[in-house]
Amino acid sequence: MDTNLALPAHAASMTLTDLFDLFDLGCADDPQRRVSRWIGRAQPQPADRVFGGLLLAQSLVAAGRTAGPEQQAVSLQADFVAGVPTGGPLRWEVERVSDASSLCTRRSRLIDDAGNELFGAVSRWARVRADQPTYSSARPVEAPDPEGLPDLVDRFAGDERIPPWWRMARPVHFRHVTEPPYLTPAGEGDRQTTFLRATGPLPADHVLRAALVAYVTDMSVLEPAFVALGAARHLPGARILSLTHALTFHAQPDLGAWHQFDCRVESVAHGRAHGVGELFDPLGRHVATASQVGLVKVVR
Repeated sequence: MDTNLALPAHAASMTLTDLFDLFDLGCADDPQRRVSRWIGRAQPQPADRVFGGLLLAQSLVAAGRTAGPEQQAVSLQADFVAGVPTGGPLRWEVERVSDASSLCTRRSRLIDDAGNELFGAVSRWARVRADQPTYSSARPVEAPDPEGLPDLVDRFAGDERIPPWWRMARPVHFRHVTEPPYLTPAGEGDRQTTFLRATGPLPADHVLRAALVAYVTDMSVLEPAFVALGAARHLPGARILSLTHALTFHAQPDLGAWHQFDCRVESVAHGRAHGVGELFDPLGRHVATASQVGLVKVVR
């Protein structure tokens, strides 16, 4: 990869090709070392810090490149330690914590030029056990056909009250079932459903497919906090900042087709919210669960 490439700072959209280019990390030494080093690039939006979903995705890609080719992503547990500037390269270290033929563990750390950790994640990778039974109590909520719902760019493209990152064309279709709580409170309750689908064909690489799931699950897990609080997300001064993110893969999602993402906020206290999102494939199968804790600042 060319680490000097960057999306233009004024970019008003991002294609799927652009996103997979950002997932294309370069190894600075040897991926077989106990600790290997990797270089990635940031995207220009949001302008104030690197989008957390990109950090989740790159941490998985870097780790996955050191796992066995038959081992697929099982889980990710991540901590957002500090804001990551968008202006320079993203420097990753991947530690081989444990190795076995059926399961391995990797620790990914994003560090700054002084060696300080800005983001850390532990991921597990394992062989698929098709001989074992499956079960999930989770069921998708009733929702309309996503083909009849608008993308964010269709809802808000010309509304400058909303930051560009939330109204630009994206590499993944991102469609709310109900009006999102961006400028005014969006009804009552503590839940929100969105539909997700890549805007083009996906590579067969299971690492990149898992990274795409990590990327999109950081988009809306905590949005229901604003619904529960009767507040709006994009009023001046309102904010969400991720603190932790956990992701469990129950199967290997294929975001080349529509997936339903049912999110709920389970608690809001002292400016912190805890949310859970369950991802379902077109057949209604529960394929992944995301859990997030973040700082939520509301403006009355």
